[in-house]
Amino acid sequence: MLYRLVGIPERLIMSVAVSLCCVLQGCVVPRSGPLLSEVQASRDRNDIELISVTPALALASRVAGSASFPADFLQAQPIDDEKLAPGDGVDISLWGRDGVGVFANGTGGMTDMGEMVIDEAGTIYVPQVGRVRAQGLTPAGLRDAIERRLSRVTVGLDVSVRRTERRGQTVTIEGDLGKPGVYPIAPGARRLSGLLSQAAPNPTNPEQLAITVRRHGESASVRLSDVYRNSAEDIALHAGDSVVVHNVVENLIVLGAAGAQSTVKLSKRNYTVLDALGDSRGLSDALANPKAVFLLRIRPDAVAAAADARPLIYQFDFTKPEQMVLAGKFSVHDGDAIYISDAPFTQIQKVLSAFSATLGTARSVSSMAQ
Repeated sequence: MLYRLVGIPERLIMSVAVSLCCVLQGCVVPRSGPLLSEVQASRDRNDIELISVTPALALASRVAGSASFPADFLQAQPIDDEKLAPGDGVDISLWGRDGVGVFANGTGGMTDMGEMVIDEAGTIYVPQVGRVRAQGLTPAGLRDAIERRLSRVTVGLDVSVRRTERRGQTVTIEGDLGKPGVYPIAPGARRLSGLLSQAAPNPTNPEQLAITVRRHGESASVRLSDVYRNSAEDIALHAGDSVVVHNVVENLIVLGAAGAQSTVKLSKRNYTVLDALGDSRGLSDALANPKAVFLLRIRPDAVAAAADARPLIYQFDFTKPEQMVLAGKFSVHDGDAIYISDAPFTQIQKVLSAFSATLGTARSVSSMAQ
C-alpha cells in the first residue's frame, strides 16, 4: 500500500477513490464548442455543409468595391438656380421718372411692392397689369416682362426686380446629421456634396455611412466614401429630393479559442475573416487548433427554411500560409460567426489538470487518515 491508513476502514478509502474516478470519467471537459473531429462527424452525418475555402470562393465572397446611383440620377443636369421657379421670392420696385409716383402709395416717385412669391402656376400678380409669368425667367428677364406689360398702360416707369432669400426649389435631408432639415437648391448646394457639407454628417467612418436619395418614387444608396472617391456619384439635386443619411451597423461574432471572444463591428465593406481575427486578437496560442478556423454563414430565412437547407460552414486551415492569405480576401456578412476550435492536446491538458486535482483530493483524504 502507498499510504498507511489509520483510523479509517480500508473499504471506505477504496469507496472514496472509486467515487472520485467515476466523477472524473463522467464529467464533460470544459470547452467553448465542438472539436474538429466533431465538426467533421457532423459533415459525415450530412447535418452540415462543410466547405474548404478555395481562391474561387474567396473571390466570389467579395462585393463590388463601390455602389453607384442609377443612370437617370447620374445623367441629371444641375438646376439653373439663376432662373426663377414656383416658391421663389422676388422684391419688385417701380420708379416714376421725374419723381412722378405711379401708385397712390408711392413716395419720391418710387413704389416698393415688397416681396412677391411665385405661385404654383409660375406667375406673380402685378397691380394694373395682372399676372405675369415668372417661372423660367431670370430676375432681369422678369423685369423686362413687367416693363413691357406696364408700357401698355403708362409711360415713364423703371422696374427693379431682386431675388429674395426665399427659395421654392428645396430638398429634405435627415438622419445621422448635425443639421438635418429642408435646404434650398442654391449656389453651393446644387449637388449632393454641397448639401452634405451644410447638413454636417458624422465623418468618422465614411465607409459605413450610407447616403440614400429618393426621387420620383425611385430610391438608391451609396456610401459617403463613394461620393468622395468618385465625382460622378456627386449627383445634381432636384426639387423635391429626399436624402437620408444613416450609419450602416453590421456585426459578426467571434467564438472559441480566439484572443478575445466578442461581437466585432464590421468597419468597412469587404471586411474579411482576417480582419475579424485581427480585431479579436487572433488565435489563442494556448488553445487554438489552427486547422479548425470556421466561418458560420447565417443564411437568409427564406433559404434556411428550405427542406434541404443545411447550416453552411467554411473551413480555413491556418497551418497553410495560402489559407491565411485567402482569409484576408474572404469577405464576411452581417450576422456571420467565426468559431475557432480547441486543439486536441488542450483537452488532454484539461483532463490531466482535472486528474491532478482529483489526485490532490485523494492525497488530502489520505493525509487526514494517517
